[in-house]
Amino acid sequence: MENKDGQIPAFFFIPDISGFTKFIATADINFTKEVIPALLRKLIDANKLKMNVGEIEGDAIFFYKTGRLPSVSNVAKQCRHIYQIFMEFIQSLELNDPENYHKYLSKNQLGLKVIVHFGPISIANIKGRIKLLGGDVIVAHKLLKNSIDEVNYILLTKKYLAKIRGTKKLAQYFHWEKLHPGKEEFEHIGEVEYYYITMDKLEIINQAKPKISKKLA
Repeated sequence: MENKDGQIPAFFFIPDISGFTKFIATADINFTKEVIPALLRKLIDANKLKMNVGEIEGDAIFFYKTGRLPSVSNVAKQCRHIYQIFMEFIQSLELNDPENYHKYLSKNQLGLKVIVHFGPISIANIKGRIKLLGGDVIVAHKLLKNSIDEVNYILLTKKYLAKIRGTKKLAQYFHWEKLHPGKEEFEHIGEVEYYYITMDKLEIINQAKPKISKKLA
């Protein structure tokens, strides 16, 4: 449903590969040009919430969903699933290409962070391509570069958390007591507050050893 400015409320879910720039700059080009597209395809296919892909920015996939906000449990399950797919992929490289794996990936050079946000957007069609517009689109992009000193984590903006009715569900799926507060200051935008949790602290992440595929894609 559009608001008075013609904007549509949207849920944002952005998985972003940590360590991407260093990996591209230091690893063998033949290895990176095979690994990164295959990894991004895996992450796109891990879309259990049936979200739209707004854009792909090298190391990040900008998923969004209009209409009814996904439940907290389903958001948590989506976080778990996409992280498991990521870890399975990295471990498959150890099996399929041990030389390059140990040279470029064995010391956790790549990680996964997920930005979860909510806000109004406008959708423009530019020569057949969908473009998302709005202040909250900018905020979501800006949060990809933040001050969190972790490799694998989920960032939940205060604006998204404000849409959740009650904290019991949040505590059940995201361990409220283990969520860490944070904030960033952006020029022309101001202060953006959020909470984050490392992937290993997310209660529903399955601790069992993931199944490893022998194929990259």
